[in-house]
Amino acid sequence: MIIDTIVVGSIEENCYLVGEPEAMIVIDPGDEAEKIIKHINEKNYKVRYVVLTHCHYDHVGAVHDVLSATGAELLIGAAEKDNYFDRHVSFCGYFAPKPILDEPDKLLKDGDTFTVGNCTFKVITTPGHTSGSLCLLCDDTLFSGDTLFYLSIGRADFPTGSLKTLIKSIKEKLFTLPDSVVVYPGHGPKTTIGYEKQHNEVYVWEKHCN
Repeated sequence: MIIDTIVVGSIEENCYLVGEPEAMIVIDPGDEAEKIIKHINEKNYKVRYVVLTHCHYDHVGAVHDVLSATGAELLIGAAEKDNYFDRHVSFCGYFAPKPILDEPDKLLKDGDTFTVGNCTFKVITTPGHTSGSLCLLCDDTLFSGDTLFYLSIGRADFPTGSLKTLIKSIKEKLFTLPDSVVVYPGHGPKTTIGYEKQHNEVYVWEKHCN
């Protein structure tokens, strides 16, 4: 499985191109559409889907242009659709130019799977950063959006966010995965479930929720 990381935008969001050359998905194309599209064209990738882990502006800013350039379909969480079209939740237009928001082609629910080439992705809903956030699991690889980071967790003080819910999602949905699972977050370096179970600051935040 190919995993190309393209860091985009002023807050260095990780856009991921995942799969095989003839069957790829793009996860969270947040900004710098030209940079993402150039990489796709140079590698001669065929993109089937653009998948969003959540709706925030730094994860959706290049969606329209990538869809237009590739003919891909847009997949988002069913619980995130309303957030996606609500600029008071997504902050679209506040910190960057307001993007064109395409209608999703498919809405994803917890436990759903979809297959691209030889890669089957499982949807794990992880509300907390936003009410409809999700992660994608393929074999021993997790794309965690802004739910789980290296030594940190996502912010929960934005609209529809909840620290209690975020901690519950991490502990019950992600930390129950095998320790060997490699985590590719929405910002910052990759990590593993095992390392985060031992060292993540989620346990510190949890003390403030009791």
